[in-house]
Amino acid sequence: MMHTVYPSISPRHQRGAFSVLAAASIVLLLLCMVLTLDSGRLYLEKRRLQKVADTAALESLSRLPDGNCAAAPDQAQAFAVENARRNQFAPNDTQSVSATCVRVNSDDGIRSASADASGRAVQVVASKRLATSLLMQGANLLGSDAARELTLSASAIARRPAPVAAFSVGSQLARLNADSLVVSLLRAVGVDLQDLRLLDSNGLANASLSTSGLLRQLGVDANVHALRALTAEELIQVSNTQVGPLNLNQLLAAVTPLVNDAELRLDLAELEDALGSTLEDSTFALLGAPGDQALLTLGLGHNDPVDAAVDAQVLLSDLLGVALMNAVQGRGLHVSALNLASLGDAELGVVEPPSVGIGPVGTTAYTGQIRLYLDIDTDNLDSSALGWLTQDVLGTRVQLPLWIDLISAQATLTGLSCEATPPTADTRVDAALLNMCVGALDDDLKWSTSAACQTQLQDTQLVTLLNQPVLSGQLHLAGLSDSEQLNGLVAGEQRSTQSNPLTLGNTVDDLLNALLDLAAGLFRAPQGVAGEQTDYTGSSDTSKTQQLARRYLEATSELGLYDADAVTDLILNGSDTLGSDGAPLLPPLVAEDWTINNSLPVSCLVTLCPSSSWNDGRFSEAFSAYSRPGSLLDLVGVSTLDNGYRSCGGLLSALLAWNSCLEHNLTKFLLEKPGGIDLTSALDNDALAGTGRDDVDCSGVLCTLLQPMLNQLKPGLNAVGELLESTLSETVGVELGRTDVTLDAIHCGQVELVR
Repeated sequence: MMHTVYPSISPRHQRGAFSVLAAASIVLLLLCMVLTLDSGRLYLEKRRLQKVADTAALESLSRLPDGNCAAAPDQAQAFAVENARRNQFAPNDTQSVSATCVRVNSDDGIRSASADASGRAVQVVASKRLATSLLMQGANLLGSDAARELTLSASAIARRPAPVAAFSVGSQLARLNADSLVVSLLRAVGVDLQDLRLLDSNGLANASLSTSGLLRQLGVDANVHALRALTAEELIQVSNTQVGPLNLNQLLAAVTPLVNDAELRLDLAELEDALGSTLEDSTFALLGAPGDQALLTLGLGHNDPVDAAVDAQVLLSDLLGVALMNAVQGRGLHVSALNLASLGDAELGVVEPPSVGIGPVGTTAYTGQIRLYLDIDTDNLDSSALGWLTQDVLGTRVQLPLWIDLISAQATLTGLSCEATPPTADTRVDAALLNMCVGALDDDLKWSTSAACQTQLQDTQLVTLLNQPVLSGQLHLAGLSDSEQLNGLVAGEQRSTQSNPLTLGNTVDDLLNALLDLAAGLFRAPQGVAGEQTDYTGSSDTSKTQQLARRYLEATSELGLYDADAVTDLILNGSDTLGSDGAPLLPPLVAEDWTINNSLPVSCLVTLCPSSSWNDGRFSEAFSAYSRPGSLLDLVGVSTLDNGYRSCGGLLSALLAWNSCLEHNLTKFLLEKPGGIDLTSALDNDALAGTGRDDVDCSGVLCTLLQPMLNQLKPGLNAVGELLESTLSETVGVELGRTDVTLDAIHCGQVELVR
């Protein structure tokens, strides 16, 4: 058997193999060490830059007035540089520090910043130019043209949330006490608080809680930092989604664990027992925007984080008082005792539950507003002989839908000072003893919580004779209104306005103008009813066009009355007067006088013929034709135009509504012009804004004649009102229209970095 013999490798032939591997390993190790040291150098430099940016941003913002970069952007840069120098980072040719104002936005809780000169936050960028890595340097030795230097930078954003306040407003009529009208309304739906003294307890008056604490107690699954990053709209959505509608018992169950005082917890349990299941089905939202029926009103910008608003403390007494009002659904409470002797009906209710305002400057809060609705209508006399006579024989109807808002008050946060010790807040209170409207309102607006009665008030046919309209229109009177500024409130303070000064002269002036405007509706049907072309509506372009028409009309005003021919010339040719830029103060609105089909009226003696038989004409001819009577009825003031325009030349029209009639017609002509008019260029003309008066005091010849006399009477009537107010308050002890503003808390927030 043969054996294979393999040659042996002696140790002598293996010499040097380990040395090659070791050398390669050492070279690789050295390269790794160089990369590590080089990366570490850049990393440490980056960390140093970040520290410089962070500290500079924090100090810069903390030294600015009210923590607001927009208040002093130049100082923000100077403060940032000072801080950088103290950290051995002096700006030079290779390193720099820059500070700019930015706005912090929030989207689904994620914060981002955008450059904005009006932004409150400050962004600091620290930059330094230094040599590139050693690998790049080595590549350059081998002929590469890689960059020899690189620039490292670090950015930091510091912000202090806009200071916020929590406050409530109440009037004497709406204040929640045992004898107030509000408690009477609550008693009407089964809530009797007459024997419950909880709302007067000192423990409740001093107890407070935060919005974030209440949200967590109600089951919101988010920490304070997550809630603060949301916008007001997002926070309201979170509340609506995770909390949903609340009833009063649920609110009490959530509030009680947050109260530390054992005796107060027993009082809350007593309140819950007293309510029982009376308001169990009545629900309300916890958070809402202005105008919503909610306990807490958030007044913040669309994209701004809610920030410190979730930390602001709210007095428990205010929260429960507002909750009681909001819990009453169907706020239009029918008062059957006031049936007005079969001439109508009456209803009384709360249209604006009180609210607690939480937010920065500009936030509003409302008192509980009481509305009285009187529906006086002779059609309710159907079953009587008088009803048969007025309706069937004479074709007569008197309908007077009357809305009266009692003691409405609104407080607006106008200023917050965190520089003062302690911080202070300023508020403006706007109140009226009597806000009255005559006209129609849609059913869904009858007890609206979003606005006063004049909002979306519509024309209605008030008087009918022989089945023909005699008087149509609407009327609004803000009677005995007053505004007062309350400055320097501190947290926990309640301050009252002075009693209403009873400005009788101003109220009589407003009433005269309102009645004259209403009288302009003599012998015409309401705008928008069947058989008459619908009046122009309140769209954005319509509002701009109406504003533009009014400015051109006011430029022709003589003794308070508009000139129809003069305004036509302005519309077509513009003003001869030039502004400082050499352009006409009033540029032409149209390039040429346009033609309108069937626009020139044809008289049928007593009335005007149907518009289908009218002649074609130009704008200037039609506008002039509608400014003079075209028939016998037009001469009296009974407009017989059937195309939506008004006849302005009749006796009644000229006496009562000359200005408003011309404004209506001119606006309608401009809106219906083929191709429209250039609203942007006309409204952007700075000179145009100053061509007329702020408003038009008179709308007809009669008003122009009466106004001088009334201007002489106003001071005397106002003096009588002041004397009456002084007599009532000092002698009788009755103070009308006082409004209380309670400042629950001010939260100024802390300077923080935005990550």
